[in-house]
This record gives sequence, C-alpha cells and structure tokens, in this order.
Amino acid sequence: AKLSKWNQKNLSMGGKVTLIKSVLNALPIYLLSFFKIPQRIVDKLVSLQRNFMWGGNHHHKRLSWVKWDVVCLPKSEGGLGIKDLSKFNAALRGRWIWDLASNHNQLWGRVLISKYGGWSDLQWGRDKGWHSQWWKDLRKLYHQPDFNIIQQNMVWKVGCGDKIKFWQDTWLGEGCNLQQKYNPLFLISRQQNLPISKMGKFSQNLWNWDLKWRRNLFDHENELAIAFMDDISAISIQHHSQDTMFWKVEPNGLYSTKSAYRLLMSFISLVPHRRIFQSLWKLKIPPRARVFSWRLLLDRLPTRANLLRRNVPIQDTLCPLCGSHQEEAGHLFFHCNMTRGLWWESMKWIQVIGALSADTASHFIQFCDGFGAGRKHSRWCGWWIALTLTIWQHRNSLLFKGTPFDPHKVMDDALFLAWSWLKAREKGFNTLFNHWSTNLSES
Repeated sequence: AKLSKWNQKNLSMGGKVTLIKSVLNALPIYLLSFFKIPQRIVDKLVSLQRNFMWGGNHHHKRLSWVKWDVVCLPKSEGGLGIKDLSKFNAALRGRWIWDLASNHNQLWGRVLISKYGGWSDLQWGRDKGWHSQWWKDLRKLYHQPDFNIIQQNMVWKVGCGDKIKFWQDTWLGEGCNLQQKYNPLFLISRQQNLPISKMGKFSQNLWNWDLKWRRNLFDHENELAIAFMDDISAISIQHHSQDTMFWKVEPNGLYSTKSAYRLLMSFISLVPHRRIFQSLWKLKIPPRARVFSWRLLLDRLPTRANLLRRNVPIQDTLCPLCGSHQEEAGHLFFHCNMTRGLWWESMKWIQVIGALSADTASHFIQFCDGFGAGRKHSRWCGWWIALTLTIWQHRNSLLFKGTPFDPHKVMDDALFLAWSWLKAREKGFNTLFNHWSTNLSES
C-alpha cells in the first residue's frame, strides 16, 4: 500500500529508492532474522520493488533499465544499495549460528543443546524426523556453498579445547581447518573426530600433544609434518578457559549483520569501472542527480539506441539534435555537433585540450580524474553531472515540448544548476552567481 501508483508519479528516482529501502527492506526484518524466506516470497517482494522503481504495476509493466542484481550491489560497487533479500536473510540468520557457538550458556542456547545437540549437531549431525523446520533450515544454511565465506571468517579462539574439533573446525585463524590444509596427514590420523582437548594432555601445567597415526610417515611427508607441528605448537591450550568464537571481519571480533551481508556481496562483480562509483556517491549533489549519473555511467538511459536494443518500436533512431547519427549516449552527450562545444568550452576554464572518449564511464574518468585531478576535483565532477543532466533535460524538452535546443541556453542552465548545488551543500560558499560565473577558471 505504501508503494502505490500515485507515489510513483510524485517521487524522483532517488525518492523511490529511499522509500523502497525504508519500507520493503525494513518491514519484514524481524521475520527475516528468524525464518528462511521462501523463494516465491522473494520473487514477489522483488517484483513490487522493481515495479515501483521503474513505474510499472500489475496491469502495465515498464522496462527495467538496470538488472536487479546490479541495483542490489553496494553503492561503491556500482549499485543503489537496495538489499538483496536472500543474502540479507542469510546474514541475519547467521547470527543464530554465531550465538549458538558464542552464547551457548544462555537459556535459549541450553534449550537448543538439550534438544538438538547444539553446535556439534549443527555442523556434523543429520536431520531427523522430529527436528523442527527452523533447525533444519539453519543446518542447510550452514552447509550452503554461498555461506562458506561466512564460515571461513568464524574462527575459534582456543581455550581448553573441549568444543573445537581438532581437524574439522577452523581455529588457526587462516580461514581453513587442518583437514583442508594438511589433508594427507588427516587421512592417516587415528584421531580424526576428536576435540582438541583429547589430542594431548597437561603435564605440570604444560600442554603436550599426543598425536597418533595409522602408520609411520614417509620421507616425502616429513616437511609437511614439520609445518604442521609448527602451526599447532604456536597455539597455547588454557586449562580453565572457555573456547570462544572470533569474527575476523570486525576489529572487536563480534559478529554483525552489516559486515556479514557486505561479505556475502563482496564477491559479486557485475559493473566495470567500479571505482568511479565510490567517488560519485560522495559528491554533494541531490539524490536525483546521483541516480541520473548512475544510469548514465551504466549507459542505461532511454536513448533511441537503447530503446532499439530492447525491441521498442521507434520510427526514427537518429539523434534529435543533429539528425545525422544514431542517438547513443556517447554521441548525444559528448560528440554531437550541438553538445561537443560545451565540453571544449569547459576545458578552456582549466586550460587543457585533448580528445574525449565516447564511452560514458571512460569520459567521466578522463574528464574528472585526468583533466580535473586538482584541488577542486569534487566541483569538477559536479560540473560533469550538471552539464550532462542539463543536456538530457533540454533534449527531452525538444522531443516532448518542441522547445529548440540552444547550446548557449544549455550552458547557462548548467552553470546555474552547478552554482545552486554549491550554494546549498558546500559550507561557506556565499559567492553570487554573476561573480562566480564570470570567474570560472578560479572557481
């Protein structure tokens, strides 16, 4: 109900993204932290979000210009930061796995241990008919391949060693267990399933390892055995200390949903030139302008070439400004006869010359990080966005209102837009527009 049709017409793209985050990502957060969300519910919620974002509804679907996988990427990776519900659900439920190992002495932990076996059953047990669906889903989550990155960052900090399996658990702090690192030695061990506390004994308050093998070591296994002994000898076993879990991602060692979700999303790479988006979202410009530039850098604006690629029937594919080339983003914004002079004029302010790329992302890097890599870098990036946004607005006025495209008017409007952003968002900026626009090489 909150993501209704009338809201689509009264909100910018930035406003829609904000509402999606505050409604459909926030309302079910309690249930997401406890239950596994069914895939059909994920599909339904994503459909609602996508339709609201791009302006569609149940009866009329509009084009989704950017893949939802890209939309769900963090802003620094080229997305909009909308939560991927499946991965967010996994990160939230991962806290139960963490707490089962770290807070097992609490009442709920003792109940799970008495009923299901606790941490050891979660790792190595099997589903039984009388197990609850919640416990079965939690075990499935722990053994999912996508969850391995979470497992690798949950490392045991050794105390007395009675809860940590010597070979199978991760306790050396390297993101892998001894079975993975020293598999040839694991295969000949006679203590494959024992905890650390059963792998040796204390003598005069000093821990001594008592390792047992099925056979004598071969000569080629000696170097591996030496490295193995160096690893385990560096760990001190404490007689009266509890084993605790350490979360490697956070400095304080405590699990957080935010860091776990970031970890699950960190291995998804769908967008080239990701570093330009890190600077884009730091600029002091309105959300509407940020989302526009995000779509432009991904080349996802409804230019005639992009409409043609998506099988939208159009009669004319030529640029509406010059009428001589197909309307692609690179041509419309940078190389059209009606817009090219705007960039040449901008480059005169900082006294540089050079050929500019036709690719939008490469053009941004060249124009902002190359020509504008000075102490006014953020202003120069803001100018690039202000000019491209104004070109797009005047292009739309030409198509839908019949207003002639005047490059001089475009330049004046872009300058005023950039000045208004500086005045509203840059602390201490009190320069009048007339003075600022006539001293552009300094400002």
